[in-house]
Amino acid sequence: MKIAIVADKKAGHLSQCLGLREILKSYKKDKDLFILNKDIIAFPGFLERAFTLIYEKLYLFILKLLNPSLVDLDFDLVICSGSRTAIPAYLLAKLSSAKIIYIGTPKYRIMKKFDGIVSTKTDLSSVYKVITTELPPTKFKPFEEMVEPDKQSLVLIGGDGSGYDYGESDWYRLSFEFKNINTTFVNSRRTPKFAWQNLKDNSGPKHSYLDIEETGFEELQNAIDTHSHIFVTADSTSMITEIITRGYFVNVIEMRGPIKKEHHHEIIESFEKKGLLRILRLNQLQLSENKFQQNVKDFVVTERDALKSRILELL
Repeated sequence: MKIAIVADKKAGHLSQCLGLREILKSYKKDKDLFILNKDIIAFPGFLERAFTLIYEKLYLFILKLLNPSLVDLDFDLVICSGSRTAIPAYLLAKLSSAKIIYIGTPKYRIMKKFDGIVSTKTDLSSVYKVITTELPPTKFKPFEEMVEPDKQSLVLIGGDGSGYDYGESDWYRLSFEFKNINTTFVNSRRTPKFAWQNLKDNSGPKHSYLDIEETGFEELQNAIDTHSHIFVTADSTSMITEIITRGYFVNVIEMRGPIKKEHHHEIIESFEKKGLLRILRLNQLQLSENKFQQNVKDFVVTERDALKSRILELL
């Protein structure tokens, strides 16, 4: 099976697509990754909505004129994530007579024609061919052999979003609470520059830092594998899911309560009920747990196998 991925520039979306491709395990590594507005020319979001509401065939015709290099490509399956990728991905699937799967919550009515929508939501309209999963795919996969960690705490930090709005005092407090703990901090593309600098300015004697912009996938995975306790700020579903997918228990740090609750919080709370993570406030770090919890890896393997079976049945 030859699989194409249509991705935007959001790391979480690309991670989900790569993860699903890895689960299916059958693909050729030719030219199979297309980045929006680099490999595939797309219109601004408001024009996409207008075209799909007015006349889909006209939109696909114009997209085809803008992307003549796609005409000769041949794929069996197209995977996409992020609403902006949906219509260009649909074009690629139509040109290849391929199946198409979207990961996430559908927003365009054209997605009714997709062969599958992989989602954690169970209340989506029946007009979509929904493949429900409790664990969204990520580029990480479960560890094969247990490696004894030689470092203590790894803290992955996000930023504002998913109902959270952090202030400077939150970042100072985060650094302070880990002050005497052997800790490696890892930022994300959403981490404000002032927050990252704040952590460094208030560095403890046992602190080190990994900048995600300068850190490759293997280096990040190695950091995850070599620390005994994994912490992730509560705002990042993607980072939490990636750690769980690696087969590890997560200590989720809620620096302050969310302004409003979103679907993101339902996912985290369901993970906590299953024993995959624990939500902690900054004054509860002493309650954190070691990343090795057998039930986590068992859950991941079961979910990945189930998702693979559902998709192969569909195809």
